[in-house]
Amino acid sequence: MAPSPAGGLVSEAMQVLAKVERSGFVESQHLGAAVVADATGIVLAAAGDPGLRVYLRSCAKPLQALAVWALAVEEKLGLGPLALAGAAGSHSGEPEHVASVRKVLAAAGLDERALRCPAALPSNLKARRQAEGPAAVYHNCSGKHAYMLAGAVAGGWETERYTAPEHPLQAVVSDAIADFAGAAIEHVGVDGCGVPVHALPLSALATAYARIGARAAEGEEGAAALVEAVRRYPVMISGSGELDTRLIEVTGGRVLSKAGAEGASAAVNLATRQGLAVKVLDGAARARGPALLAALTAAAWLDERELEAVLPAAVTPVLGGEKPVGSVRPAAIELSLE
Repeated sequence: MAPSPAGGLVSEAMQVLAKVERSGFVESQHLGAAVVADATGIVLAAAGDPGLRVYLRSCAKPLQALAVWALAVEEKLGLGPLALAGAAGSHSGEPEHVASVRKVLAAAGLDERALRCPAALPSNLKARRQAEGPAAVYHNCSGKHAYMLAGAVAGGWETERYTAPEHPLQAVVSDAIADFAGAAIEHVGVDGCGVPVHALPLSALATAYARIGARAAEGEEGAAALVEAVRRYPVMISGSGELDTRLIEVTGGRVLSKAGAEGASAAVNLATRQGLAVKVLDGAARARGPALLAALTAAAWLDERELEAVLPAAVTPVLGGEKPVGSVRPAAIELSLE
């Protein structure tokens, strides 16, 4: 095992998490790692290397939202569960997503010009057809950005440079991530939307999600508010028909997951208070959903009915002559007990 130039780990222990099947033949495979941990940081089971160092990407959004919530944005600005759920999600630009972002900005006394995320079009096809053109409010991270701006206002800080690593708001966010992860942040970079992105071992990401579940169950206000918000507004975590939203809907809010870029995913089982984290090593977006379902199935977090219900949101068709001839599907993996 040796450090890669990017700072992560390349390990022979990686497992096949997703398979690409074309006409009954496995054409490609995606390797990666998955880990289950409890709220004390103990690794309960793993496939591949649980110590793999990864950027959290958008898996960090629930943790970032909790950091901002702790600045009393609800009390000071009147922001309720809809805004919190939106801050924790990567939205698809549907009308309810955009409306929520605008309400958060208005509560903070700001407008869309304050957003520092890039201009984009909605990923939801219906919403994209209705959009007048690319705008920051349509970016999948605009809910988080609007909530961060609200946090800066609540904290009495300037809003122009709220994305800068040295901004007081980002210091609060970094501290919250390290607290939930139970580990020191190993590296800080720039995420796709412009805010700081943090690198941690995959097991620490699983621990962070386990702590969301454990703290919510223990009645900690922030974690409990987050869980209630996402359960109440599941479409805000991703969008209509999207995997993270479907997992909440199909499991009755037992499993909360959050996808990130470059093949990262994390989830919490609120019944067992365990966390799970997955990384597709090559970062392929097509493998992220199948890899997450492979891990959730191996961890016995989904029964057969639930798996079948969420599969359409995760499986990508493989085309031949413009017709489906296969798919990118979850692999059968084993999570070894530690």
